Amino acid sequence: MSKTNPNSDGKTLAHGEQVALRLWSGEVPGTRKDVHASPYEVVGYVLQGRAEVTVGGETHEVHVGDTYLIPKDTLHTYTFLETFSAVEAVSPPPER
Repeated sequence: MSKTNPNSDGKTLAHGEQVALRLWSGEVPGTRKDVHASPYEVVGYVLQGRAEVTVGGETHEVHVGDTYLIPKDTLHTYTFLETFSAVEAVSPPPER
């Protein structure tokens, strides 16, 4: 049985012309997001759990209270070590 999170697309909390705010919650331990690049910059703040965030080939472990930055068009992935939740601001906001 594979582990999945029904909220894996994130939930948009607010959306403006220049920035969007989204919530990732309940990411399942032992899962990993596909490696991808996004056409926007991401700044995140960890609310719950631990994860490894790999950005441009460098891996960092993040915990509650940590922040992370993912530059626009940079390959990245997340590996969830514990049930994980974070809030992220993205700019420019993705198209709805």
